[in-house]
Amino acid sequence: MSGATGVRVTARGWGMLLVGALLAAVAAALQSLTTARIAAVVLAIPVVALLWALVSSAFASRRGLRRTLRPRGWQVDVGGSVELTPTGAALPPWSSLRERVPATLRRRGLGPYSYAVLPSQRGRHVLGPAVLVRSDPWAIVWWRTPIGDVADVLVWPRTEHVDDAVVARALEASAPRSHGLPQRTLEDLTVREYRRGDDLHRVHWRSTARHGELMVRHDEPTTTRVIDVLLLLGDERDDAAEWAVSAAASMAVALLRGGYTVRVVTVADGRLVDVTTTTVGDALDLFALAEPAAEHAADALRSVQRSTSAGVVAVLDRPAASLDASIAAGGALRQSTALVVDPVDPDNALVGLLQHGGWVVGGCEGRGSIAEAWLALTSVEVR
Repeated sequence: MSGATGVRVTARGWGMLLVGALLAAVAAALQSLTTARIAAVVLAIPVVALLWALVSSAFASRRGLRRTLRPRGWQVDVGGSVELTPTGAALPPWSSLRERVPATLRRRGLGPYSYAVLPSQRGRHVLGPAVLVRSDPWAIVWWRTPIGDVADVLVWPRTEHVDDAVVARALEASAPRSHGLPQRTLEDLTVREYRRGDDLHRVHWRSTARHGELMVRHDEPTTTRVIDVLLLLGDERDDAAEWAVSAAASMAVALLRGGYTVRVVTVADGRLVDVTTTTVGDALDLFALAEPAAEHAADALRSVQRSTSAGVVAVLDRPAASLDASIAAGGALRQSTALVVDPVDPDNALVGLLQHGGWVVGGCEGRGSIAEAWLALTSVEVR
């Protein structure tokens, strides 16, 4: 535990000093011994309080602090709470515990050792250090002592429910299609129709050509339920960018709850992030730290283009014009699903390029219902 920061006189203390000084002046003018004694007593009280503070600070016991955050992950516009539990020696009388909290967490009081928050901004926030505020019995002076360490907390982006039909459409868009004349043979006993999430490396191409639809082998492991979720943010840090983060996070949550593994590809903490996760909390941790792609955008695209995942779902926030060609011609990115966010021109040239490359893609302004934006893609023809 660190030492006290310094003793300060309260308004009551300053009042007593002023009254004592006035009484002393009156006693001198009237040559009144009784008034002088009263003045001495009034002036002595702040001095005794100051000595109390100095002695208490010098012999203070060591204390720690434990924070309990509820729920585990905080989310934008969803309430949370913090419970502070002092450890070590019991708190002394005439003391209170306070916590330094960023304004973006919108603190609300609950009790002497707890408080509520309503986060307004995603990302990493710092709580603490907590401060033990002490005073003398007469509240003449007070002083502060830091207690415990600071704590980092991640605030997740806002998410909305994405309908199962939208998820199914996104997965359908990632499955390539072939055309031919159906003809059943004995070879069909060892193959079956392609199902969303099957590993495309297990495709039996000869049966596929016969049937005119994608076929996979029965006799090999055929399911890879990994979907790439690509988020590329533009240079603007505004509401549209936050909407884009929420749109990507919402789709990732829907996929994870549908039993899929999600590979998150984005830029966070100034570097390219390429992490495969099976839990909602881990995925939202990554989206909480998403930043403008800047010079890492091309690397993020190449990472997805080289992927062997079953499909790609992307949210592109005002991508740089220099990336248009590589996105539209991006190998593994073809026949996938994307939202292109542009508040000024939702139907920009990139939307057409992606559609030409086989994407199920739609433009939006980056506001309104996220679920409806994804749902609108179900009306787009899958090529």
